[in-house]
Amino acid sequence: MAIMTPGERIGAAVEMRKPDRVPVVPIIDFFAGQYGGITQHDMLFDIKKADAALEKTVRELGAIDGQNLSYAGLGRIMQVIFPNPPVMPGVGAEPEDGQFQFVEKTVMDWEEYTQIEERGPVRWIVDKMKLSNPQLGNPVGMLKTFAAVAADITKARGSIKRWRRKGIESMVAYNIVFTPMEYISLFMRSFNDFILDIFRHPEEVKEASRVLMKPMKMQGSMMVRMSGLKRVFMGGTRTSASCLSPSQFEEFALPEWQEMCEFWVGKGVTPLLHFDSDWTAFFPLLKNLPRRKCILNLDGSSDIFKAKEVLGDHMCIMGDVPAALLKLGEPEEVDDYCRRLITEVGAGGGFILSSGCTIPVDARPENVAAMLGSVHRYTP
Repeated sequence: MAIMTPGERIGAAVEMRKPDRVPVVPIIDFFAGQYGGITQHDMLFDIKKADAALEKTVRELGAIDGQNLSYAGLGRIMQVIFPNPPVMPGVGAEPEDGQFQFVEKTVMDWEEYTQIEERGPVRWIVDKMKLSNPQLGNPVGMLKTFAAVAADITKARGSIKRWRRKGIESMVAYNIVFTPMEYISLFMRSFNDFILDIFRHPEEVKEASRVLMKPMKMQGSMMVRMSGLKRVFMGGTRTSASCLSPSQFEEFALPEWQEMCEFWVGKGVTPLLHFDSDWTAFFPLLKNLPRRKCILNLDGSSDIFKAKEVLGDHMCIMGDVPAALLKLGEPEEVDDYCRRLITEVGAGGGFILSSGCTIPVDARPENVAAMLGSVHRYTP
């Protein structure tokens, strides 16, 4: 078989074909910042330094075919677009080399579920953004804020192009999309309140989700146009089997995932389903999603070998070297797990090797090197 480019290799896997070798596409930027000698603040707010750190990392530890989700240079964007923004390293009293973290709080009352349509969903979202970004409350402040965000997006788009010239594909860049229920639970209601709402106010939750579906699609479509990448990162955790029963998933969440995935596939865009927490019990239900058009990206909590058994002919599987193994394991253990992933999950094609969510910032470099090098040692 002829040697493929990273883009061709990833494309073949996504299309359920067998590439020349298994592609490796980790979430690596937090680790790369540490390894490359910059602070986490610089990784999030200075994309040139972040790119230099990643270049050092892959030069010394091993090549990658692409980056999965990358936060590099997106610090300011994250501070603005999320109604409940994360705590950022080097911002306020936070240490320069700390980790960004979402601190959940409720920013809407349950009564608002039925008021979103009346207010208008986009206006309602902006109102919530103003709670943590008061400068958005006046035209000048809003103009300056979104001009700064646009400038950062332009820099990120330039980074995408530079990495592609160097043979590294950006899977999704800043193309981050949520289903309405994931968005509400993460950024509006907090986990505890949201789970109670499922039981106490189920119809109100469904109504809000229906109304918010359009702006979720609009936001994602805008990001796809700006990045030029035909893939979107769809994070899922609050609708997992760790949080919902199978009947709740079928009633509340599955229709959203199905509608959103069909929307993207209809536009020629590949949904990358980044599923944190345990989704194993829901694998059979994921057959309702478009066949051979999605990427199932698991974080180490789900049984990826069961995913191969249930969904191996339905969608590309991506994952899932556990964070604990990369931080606490031995290189031989990492190599053995990667060998099993490549030979078993990768059998017949349709597999991308990746870290189970983010490579820990303090992972052992020799373990990261073992993971990156495994795709050259083993074949499906």
